[in-house]
Amino acid sequence: MSGTTVRRKARKAHRCGWGSCRMIQPGEAYLIHTTFPGDDSGYATTTGHPIKIAECSDCATRYGRAELLAAS
Repeated sequence: MSGTTVRRKARKAHRCGWGSCRMIQPGEAYLIHTTFPGDDSGYATTTGHPIKIAECSDCATRYGRAELLAAS
């Protein structure tokens, strides 16, 4: 996925953007991916504006991005 990826800590519960795996709970670290129109993922190209997708720690581990969850 192109765009930007940032580590965040949840302030409220919300759903992971990669399907119905589970809810991201308050206090839990998660990743927020932002994809922009024209980049190679194609997600935002049809909408014409940036799209943000939250990713829980389980999905980050499954897709090889667990190191991005490490506290900096």
